[in-house]
Amino acid sequence: MANEIKEVDINEALELIGSGRSKIVWLGREPVDYIRQLLDLKPEAIEAASPNRIVIGGKEEAGKYTGRIFMCYHGRTSRYVAESIKENYGVDSLNLKGGITAIVGEIF
Repeated sequence: MANEIKEVDINEALELIGSGRSKIVWLGREPVDYIRQLLDLKPEAIEAASPNRIVIGGKEEAGKYTGRIFMCYHGRTSRYVAESIKENYGVDSLNLKGGITAIVGEIF
């Protein structure tokens, strides 16, 4: 399928982040610093964003997330965001498979 997005696990995500080719975009409600500490990431490796703003913000807004790894709680919202911006704006991004719960379990 041409519009299929790529899903990565945490090891692949950390490799992309470590090489400077990507960063995580947290789509949840908790402060990004809390998530950064949970995952032991450097501040520049993660940012927070609103799923709605990305999806309805237009091509310019979506384009800011090219190559980024979207992460949410269970991986469904992040997958939706990645699929939406690919389909609507042609922006390629990644989805963290299973979300943060796949990494640290149910913590919220």
